[in-house]
Amino acid sequence: MMRKKSILLLLAIATLILTACNADNKVIDFPIVGTANNTSLVIERVERTDTATQLTIRGFHFSGNWIRIPAKTKLMAQGKEYTLKGSIGIEIGKELYMPEDGDSCFTLMFEPLPKRCQTFDYMEGTGKNDWRIYDIDLTGRKGTEYPTTLPQGMKKVPDTEGLQAPQYTYTFGETTVNIHLLGYRDGCYKKMVLPIYSPLDGQRTVDVTMDPSTGEGTATFIQYGTGYTNVVIDGNGYGHFLLAPGETVELYVNLAAINKTLRYKYPDDITIPNIKECWTQGSIYDAVNNLPNPEMPPFLPDALFPDKEIRYDMTADEYVELLIEKRNALNNYFATHAWHPWTKEIQNANRLNLTHLDYITRDYRRRAERKPHIPEDYTHDPILPKHYEQWFADIDLENPWIFLVPNSDELINMAAFIRPENRSEELHQWIIALAAVKKAYDNTLTDGELQTMRSWKNPFFADVCEDIQKRTRAAIQHSAKNMEHVEEVAPEALFQTMIAPHKGKVVLVDFWNTWCIPCRNAIQTIEPYKTGELASNDLVWIYIANETSPMTTYEEMIPNIKGLHYRVSDAQWNFLTDKQFDIKSIPSYVLVDKEGNYSLRKDLRDHTKMVNTLKEMIKK
Repeated sequence: MMRKKSILLLLAIATLILTACNADNKVIDFPIVGTANNTSLVIERVERTDTATQLTIRGFHFSGNWIRIPAKTKLMAQGKEYTLKGSIGIEIGKELYMPEDGDSCFTLMFEPLPKRCQTFDYMEGTGKNDWRIYDIDLTGRKGTEYPTTLPQGMKKVPDTEGLQAPQYTYTFGETTVNIHLLGYRDGCYKKMVLPIYSPLDGQRTVDVTMDPSTGEGTATFIQYGTGYTNVVIDGNGYGHFLLAPGETVELYVNLAAINKTLRYKYPDDITIPNIKECWTQGSIYDAVNNLPNPEMPPFLPDALFPDKEIRYDMTADEYVELLIEKRNALNNYFATHAWHPWTKEIQNANRLNLTHLDYITRDYRRRAERKPHIPEDYTHDPILPKHYEQWFADIDLENPWIFLVPNSDELINMAAFIRPENRSEELHQWIIALAAVKKAYDNTLTDGELQTMRSWKNPFFADVCEDIQKRTRAAIQHSAKNMEHVEEVAPEALFQTMIAPHKGKVVLVDFWNTWCIPCRNAIQTIEPYKTGELASNDLVWIYIANETSPMTTYEEMIPNIKGLHYRVSDAQWNFLTDKQFDIKSIPSYVLVDKEGNYSLRKDLRDHTKMVNTLKEMIKK
């Protein structure tokens, strides 16, 4: 009996020892972080001993750029500081230049953290540009479903029993979104925007006004029909949600979702934590917005996609049959997942609009390998209306879910290839309405076209087009004083016309558009330099956008951007970007020296490089 008790006692002691070890978590791989003000540093491992806290860090940056760890870098935990003691793979205070793949690894050693410490912060300093990573977890959590600061009533899966599936909202009006950043810490963001997608007017991007002291803010905007809205902070995505026009909605953003962005940087097979990014309160779409994230497989089998089976010399019949076969295979694969029925509908609509759509609109046959037996003058068998009708045969184009995900406008544009006699009345009206909205933004919609839309049963389309054209005309009238006008200039003479008046000065020409988030971020970053380090009468800023920038949005933005503004035609833009400068993406910059010589400068996307280059050229 005594022996049995002794054994039990030993087991109990061993259990306590193991429990204590687990509580201390001596080694944590890929700890979850609360938030950060950068995505260049990823903590791969935290190792804790009685004498040190060791951080294994992966550094990501553009090739040729560098990372520097200042000597003042410290850890903060339980109100105390823990200093940096040493490093391996990087010299403290010295630049570590990135290799070609932009991926580096090094180790930092700090004073030991308290044994029962559950979180800590990594702090380079308190300056605006000092890198900081907050609330680094030491408990071993792999994800977080509900942040502690999310309102209590929202910490549950929405009850959708008996609810009708969400429908597209055929209204328009002013929408207000009140934003709350959960887990907010000082300096953990610089810029927040809400890109909004709708079938009628594509993508628009709304700037968010935030209070940097509280992490709360507001965005108010005109909305046409249901909007699928992304949350973007400093270029990183923090989820999406649906909005109906005219609503006032509370949006709660989980800043811990930055963990997904950090893991996506890895070229290796690294598990992406399943962290829900945002929730809404006050929208008719709350139930669908607040569903848990679906558990997604890390990789889908190659056999579900057509890429490896596409041949350069396929007929259109063969190609479309392959696409339909793979679309059905992918749908069947996901049908086996134990997801909420609405989640399945969303995933199906997303795959239709984002994945399958791309194969037929871009015709991937042209990307396939050209075999030696295929002649150089080979002409691809064209995809005809009958092929689009075949592709759409099994798709319910009146399914409301199709309009509740991004790129639904592209799907409708593709459906326009269906012969009119084979379209439903609703689809036919959507196709006409999309073209009419574009005309309304261009101020070219005629009274006759508007009157035709007035004869439809649903007044929504006509009302929207009338409102857009009214706002466009007001914007044109108001913006006359802010824009340069070159409508009559031939594309071949356009660039010289723009720069000729400024000979003897340095000219930076920025190709951008209002819908381009990187463009807008770059402009916002550079703007303060115009009245600071780059304030000079010898420097001219020229901004070129095209007609994809809606006049209403363009007119609102350009007064806040110091420089000369040109909104050029499609023909002018295409000549400049395709023939004159071979511009593949924006923002892109053309630099003109004082003698009038110019060149495309991709390196100036590095803002430090841009500022230093312009300073030197102004001095010459």
